[in-house]
This record gives sequence, structure tokens and C-alpha cells, in this order.
Amino acid sequence: MAKKLTKKEIYRSYGIEFNGEKILSPIGWINPLLINGNEKIGKGVWHFSTLPTANYYTVIINGVEMTIKGTCPCTCRGCYATKGNYQYDSVVTSLAIKTLLVRESLDFVYRAISAQIKADKIEFLRIHASGDFDSREYIEMFQRIVSENPGVHFWTYTKNPAAENAFDNFDNANIVKSVIPHVGVNYGHCDYILAAYETLKAAGLPVYICRCGIDKSQHCTNCKGCSVNKYVLFIEHSTEYKAEKDPLFPVLKAVIESQEMPV
Repeated sequence: MAKKLTKKEIYRSYGIEFNGEKILSPIGWINPLLINGNEKIGKGVWHFSTLPTANYYTVIINGVEMTIKGTCPCTCRGCYATKGNYQYDSVVTSLAIKTLLVRESLDFVYRAISAQIKADKIEFLRIHASGDFDSREYIEMFQRIVSENPGVHFWTYTKNPAAENAFDNFDNANIVKSVIPHVGVNYGHCDYILAAYETLKAAGLPVYICRCGIDKSQHCTNCKGCSVNKYVLFIEHSTEYKAEKDPLFPVLKAVIESQEMPV
């Protein structure tokens, strides 16, 4: 029987030092790159994220002030990755570190993610709770990770046309279109979601509306609608707009409840 490797031994097999809490990166000791869930995603679904939007962010990394551009091709109204916890300096800095590593040390990112998948026995990985694919090399890195981990299910979202079909040849990965032709972005108020749903249905395209919009106990862990559907719509929630108070909310809720849950 083969010896069971410790986490430290797994990381070392990928050429990375691990001290039981942090990993040694080209810019010093940092937290492992993948995070196990959050309030929205739920525990058991890990995620890797980078800076959102096309804006520039000024952060201090290892005592050095630097300005780093986000990884999305656009800056959308209502982007959830610019609100809530994403506004904290510590979160912005963490995302900036990962963005910097992706752009300057992509081989390290590949090895660190590959090692952590093995070390933490990860089964579900959401690529980008925030951020997007912003280079061909970055897309190819994740294609390699997906191909080398057939027992892990991956999903992600993109506004980058060059990335939309990047996972088409893999049974264990899915990419949701964040910008849909003839529709626009895949989130909005109740009237927008109902219209988008009807447009996609009329075109014969499989469409799924995220259940989190009507049930706060739902999250990626117990839904996984994004892991199998290319067209997923999300009800927008913000301090300015409360979907539950929209006159069309009962109509949209009935449509969502009529959907079959992903298997």
C-alpha cells in the first residue's frame, strides 16, 4: 500500500514549501490560494479569485505600494464583487496578491492550486468568485488543471469571449456566460430576469435562474446550477433594490420553483 502523504509532502512534491498554515510564494509567505466557501458559496465549494472589474486598485504588498488593474474586461453596474466584504482592504489586498501572481508567476499558481486540490481533497472548485480570465496563458493554465483532475468539478463565469468555450472539451468543467447575446448581462431586476428567461427559452436555449434569489438557505453547495448550465440568470440584490418588494417577485419566484434542480 502506498504511503499516505502529509499536506506538507504533497506541497513539496509540487515544489512548494508549506508550514502548516501558509505557502512560500515568489512574493513571500501567503495563505493557500484556494478558499473554502463563503457566506454566498457555502462550505465545501472552494474558490479562486482575482481583482474584479477593469478598474485600477492601489494596494500595499510587502510594504510596497503598487497599482494593479482588475481582471474583468468591463466594469458593470451592480457588480457584487465591488460590494460588501469585497470592499475591505484585507480582501482587496488578497485578491491583488493573486492577480499579481497570475500575471508574474503563473507556473507557481498552477503548482500551488494543483497541490492544494490534492492536499485538501477538493471535489468542487469555483474559478472566480470575483475576477475573470484576462490572458490566453491563464486560460490554458486552468485547462491543464481541469484535465489533470477529472474527479474535481470546476465551474466559472466569464465576460471574455475568448474564454467562453475554453472548457467545452471537458466533462468535469463548465463556463457560464456572464454576457448573453441579445440579452446583456446575466443579472438584473425581476422584470429583466423574466424577459431574459423568455428570450432564451424562445431561442431554444437551456436557461436556469439561480435559486439563491428566492431562498437564502440556497448556495452553490446545495444547488450547483452553475456547474451544468451555460445560461444562468441571477436576481440582483442591493441596498437600493430589494427583489422581495418588487411586484413581479411572486411571478419570478413561481418560475424558479418550477425548475428542476440540477443533479
